[in-house]
Amino acid sequence: METPAGSLTASESASPGSLLGRMRHWGPVRILVYIVAIALVVIVSGIISHKLIPQALSPLHHYLLIALNLLSAFALIATYSFVTRRLEQRRPAELSIRIGCPLFLYGVVAGVGLMTVVYAVLWGLGQASFALAAGTGGLVGTFVAYFAAAILEELAFRAVLFRIVEHMAGTTLAIVVSTGLFALLHGLNPGATGMGIAGVALAGIVFSLLYALTRNLWLVIGVHLGWNFAEGSLFGAQVSGADAAHSVLRTTLAGPELLTGGGFGPEGSVITIALYLLVAAALAFKIARDGAWHKRSLKLSLA
Repeated sequence: METPAGSLTASESASPGSLLGRMRHWGPVRILVYIVAIALVVIVSGIISHKLIPQALSPLHHYLLIALNLLSAFALIATYSFVTRRLEQRRPAELSIRIGCPLFLYGVVAGVGLMTVVYAVLWGLGQASFALAAGTGGLVGTFVAYFAAAILEELAFRAVLFRIVEHMAGTTLAIVVSTGLFALLHGLNPGATGMGIAGVALAGIVFSLLYALTRNLWLVIGVHLGWNFAEGSLFGAQVSGADAAHSVLRTTLAGPELLTGGGFGPEGSVITIALYLLVAAALAFKIARDGAWHKRSLKLSLA
């Protein structure tokens, strides 16, 4: 008899009645296994980068870095898929390429569009002025870097934390846990402010709601990538406190930190916060109306 795809044979897995067999169903154990697996990919990528990527002055530096970021992104996806099949004994439908490819493209456009709205408002208020910077040189490398970063963060915070906590305790607590940790991590970045952390937290809420709406991670990855790429590489702003290496435009923001976001970048702007609030409210309303907001009591053992 043929073994179904994604399942384990009796010789490959622990007996369902054994301690290991029962632990496989515990939500916290699943989270730990996924996070350790993802962390191992990040550590190995860092070692490879340190040992094999030459200094920036080398003509090979840029191209090897692009290759490493692409390999890291694919390794993260492959690792998550492998763990899902072995640990949960199912196909990772949340990473379906057939469904996710158009969603990813829509997400990139939406992410760029949201950041453009922020800058359009800042320009309209007289807080932003634009000049040409380095042009399109180096944009492929920064796009790939943002792509790898978006995959890493969305796998960890949405595919693992949000998804599993939602199965354990419902959508509301899943949003609180995944968003809280997402904001806490970004709060360690240079120039972090209270408004900046609030902006990142609202971004995390929007990303979680997008996942809850589609149950596919590629839309969220696309929005995350498009937002960061537009912020850093199109408009030349700081992305969560980090400077972009290459940008098409050099944007000068002048005005109160409440509007510009200060050293943390436009993510700390009240304009961004208001925009994310509107998007989050619309998404939450649709999810609740469609009956996709999961309400359940706490349970540690999952199917």
